[in-house]
Amino acid sequence: MQRLTDYIAQFLIGQGVRDIFMLTGYGAMYLNDAIALSGINYYASRNEAAAPMMAEAYARVKQSLGAVCVTAGPGATNAVSGLAEAWVDSAPIIVFSGQVTRRHTTHNANVPGLRTFGTAEINIVPIVKNLTKYAAVIDEPTSVRYHLEKAVYYATTGRPGPVWLDIPLDVQQALIDPSSLDGFIPPKERWFNTNLTAATNSVIKLLLRAKRPVLVCGHGIRQGGAISEWRNLVDLLNMPVIFSRLGLDLMPHSHPNVFGMAGIKGSRYCKFLMNEADLVISLGSRLAVPFVGHDLEAFAPGAKIVMVDIDKAELSKPGVHIDLPIHADIKPFTQELLKAIDNEKLPDWGGWIESCRELTRKCPILSASQKRNPIDLYYFMSRIDALSQKHHILVTDAGSNYYVGGQVWRFENARREITSSAYAAMGLSIPLAIGASIADKKSQVLAITGDGSLELNIQELKTLSHYNLNIKLFVINNGGYVSMRNWQDTVFEGRRIDTEATTGAGTLNLRKVAEAFNLDYLKIEKHEEIDEKLKQVMSNDSPIFVEVITDYNQKILEPFDR
Repeated sequence: MQRLTDYIAQFLIGQGVRDIFMLTGYGAMYLNDAIALSGINYYASRNEAAAPMMAEAYARVKQSLGAVCVTAGPGATNAVSGLAEAWVDSAPIIVFSGQVTRRHTTHNANVPGLRTFGTAEINIVPIVKNLTKYAAVIDEPTSVRYHLEKAVYYATTGRPGPVWLDIPLDVQQALIDPSSLDGFIPPKERWFNTNLTAATNSVIKLLLRAKRPVLVCGHGIRQGGAISEWRNLVDLLNMPVIFSRLGLDLMPHSHPNVFGMAGIKGSRYCKFLMNEADLVISLGSRLAVPFVGHDLEAFAPGAKIVMVDIDKAELSKPGVHIDLPIHADIKPFTQELLKAIDNEKLPDWGGWIESCRELTRKCPILSASQKRNPIDLYYFMSRIDALSQKHHILVTDAGSNYYVGGQVWRFENARREITSSAYAAMGLSIPLAIGASIADKKSQVLAITGDGSLELNIQELKTLSHYNLNIKLFVINNGGYVSMRNWQDTVFEGRRIDTEATTGAGTLNLRKVAEAFNLDYLKIEKHEEIDEKLKQVMSNDSPIFVEVITDYNQKILEPFDR
C-alpha cells in the first residue's frame, strides 16, 4: 500500500517533472509532505498568484510539463490569475490544490447556493473550469491514476494548456494499492481529420498565383516542434517573413527574409507590408487583434488568407476572413508542404522582397538621435539585445519595455524571449524570470520590468534572492506608467489619473527596495555608461537589481503607411 500523495509525486517524476512551484498550506499538507519526501525540487513563491506564472515560463523553456501546488480556499483562488496566463499563452502546467475533507466541501454537500462550508473552503473546480483543458476533484482515492493520466494527456496533447486537480485532505492521506488502479484510455478519435495532401495542394495553387506573398509565423511553430522544418520552408519559399509576438525568437533577424514583428506595435514598415500582400500564409499564429488591428484591417481586402492552426476554435472566431482554414498540427503540415514544393517551380518573388528590404532601410527603428540623455528606452533595449549571448534568456514585462523589446530585439545572440503575450500583463517579469532560470540553470536571464509593474509581484524579489538565481533584473524608472500617460495624453487631452502626484505611482525608492530583498543594486543614468555597466552585470552569476533612469516622456513608435 502507498499513500496517495506519494503516488502523485512518483507519477510526476515519471512524467519528467523535477521541479515544482508551490506555497505550503494546511489544506495541501499531505501533498507538501509527499513533495518533500520525493526529492522533487520545490520552489516556494511568496504569493500563489506567481506560482503558475513561474511554472508557465518553466514549461515554455523546457518544452515540458510545469507543476504547481497550492493550498485550499484563498490559496487556490490566488492562483487563478497565474492560471489565466498559462491558459491564454498555451502553457502545459498541472495545478494541484489542497482541499478540506470531503464531508466539509460544498462540492459534496451539493446544496444549491451554498457559498462555503469547511474552514477556508471554496469549490474551486467550477471557478477554473473555463481556464483549463481539464479540471476535476479527486473524490475517490482509487480514481487518482485515471485523473492524473487524463490531466497530463489534455495538458500536452493538441494545443497545450493548464489542467487542475483538487484533492481533499482525507483523500490526500488515503492508502492505495497502485497495482489495482484503473488508468485513463485516451479517446480514439483523431485530433485532426484534415487531408494534408489536399490542404498543401491548395496552398501550392495559391502560391503559384501570388505576386506579393507574406509568411506570418507564431509561437505554434515552437510548440509544435517544427522549427527545423519551418526554417527549411523559409529558405525554400524566399518570401517576406513576419512574426507575431511569441514568434520573434524563432530565428536571428539577420536572415534576409525576416522583417521582424508585425501588428499594432510592430515595426514602422509592417503596416505597409501587410496591406500590400496578396497572399498571407499564417503558421502557428492565431491572428489576434494586436496583430491584425482593432478594426481587423491589417490585410488588403483582396488578399487571400491561409491559416494553419492546431486549435479549431481559432479558425472559426470572428475577425479576419480566412479563405483557407487548415486545422492541423504544424509539424506534419510543414513536412507535407516541403514535399509538395519540391515538385513545383514557384514564382520568383525577388522584386517584391527587395522592395520590402528597401523600405526597412528607409524606415529604421533605431537612429543616432536615440543615443542621448535622458536615456531613450529604444537605445537601452537595443544594447541589451546587442550584448546578449547564446546563454541568455530575455524577459519583458507589460508597457513600454514590452513594446520596445518587440520592435528592436533581433535575437542574433540571445536564443529565447519569455513574456506575457495575450495579456501583456503587468508584473510578470519577476515570476517569469524565476521560472525560466529554474528551467535552464545554465542560462542567465536578462529581465526587464517597469517601476509600476515591479509593484505587482514585488514579493517575489525574495524568491529571486533566496534561491540566488542567475537573474539580472532591470527596472525601468520612467516616473511610473509611462504607457498609460501616453494614452491619457493622446486620447483624453492630458487628463491624468493614477499618477505620481495622485497615487504615488513610480515613487518607490528602488535602492531601498533592492536592499530590503537582499539584492545587490546598481544604477544606470546616462547612455555613455550603458555598455560598460551591462558587461559588468553580465560578468557573474549573482542576481542583481539594476535601476535604469529613462526618459519620462518616452514615446512608442507606431507603424505607418508608406
